[in-house]
Amino acid sequence: QANCVSVPIAGALPLHCLVATTNISKGSSLLRSTISPGELDWHAAQVEKRYKEKIAELKIYVSMVQPPFPEADSLGTFHAINREYPGLRVLHGDPEVLAIDGFLTDQECDDLIESATSRLVECVTKNPRTGEVEVDEDRTSTNANIARSEVPAIVAKLTELAKCDERQLESLQILHYTQGQQFKSHTDGFRGPATACGFVNSGRLATIFCYLNTVEHGGSTIFNKLGLEIRPRKGMAVVHFPQALGLEEDARTEHTGAEAVDDKWLLTTWVWKHFRSDERYT
Repeated sequence: QANCVSVPIAGALPLHCLVATTNISKGSSLLRSTISPGELDWHAAQVEKRYKEKIAELKIYVSMVQPPFPEADSLGTFHAINREYPGLRVLHGDPEVLAIDGFLTDQECDDLIESATSRLVECVTKNPRTGEVEVDEDRTSTNANIARSEVPAIVAKLTELAKCDERQLESLQILHYTQGQQFKSHTDGFRGPATACGFVNSGRLATIFCYLNTVEHGGSTIFNKLGLEIRPRKGMAVVHFPQALGLEEDARTEHTGAEAVDDKWLLTTWVWKHFRSDERYT
């Protein structure tokens, strides 16, 4: 049972404060709960009032090691998705994080898991210094790529939601997290134009990920700087925008795949600004 909430410390992000919501015995596990924006604001005000001097000191240290977050106005405009897509709702306003319950059917979720199970490999990443592809130490899950030709109905849903051409979609990835696996803080974006995954001098305008199973314990997606925690529900899609149309990275979209307790499966892809140049990534 949840016994605390995570409250972002204004002016000292990404630092958070854990606030007990009930009496916690010594040695007990801390289990965070999800609360409404109004409740979060109330707790944040109490933390600011009670620990004002300590927070002021923390702000000084944070400013030494982290540049200020870009203002939304300095980022320009973002990719326009289909606002009329059935069930689209707003989880956070600025920056936008959107969700659609039941975006994938139960059968589509089950079929994706079955298709990926025999293909799972360690997650890899491209080392920005050496250019070599290496095991990704920040993401300890396994993954499998699914060809778009295998799931045309799902690709049609993605392009309709994102208002994009199929040639703007990155390879579809199925991710599997088992107990103890996680994905450390990241934005999905790049600091300016990038060449990767079949795209040249482009960038990721939108992230779309879909949970393939409901997870009771662990494995939440946490937007660290927004105080937003999303619990995985089967078929639910989440959309956010890691880069503006000018390809500026939006650091406010930093998020974490919390450590898994139960198994977690999800489908993820990204919408790039330009069309693919390398068809080996289809």
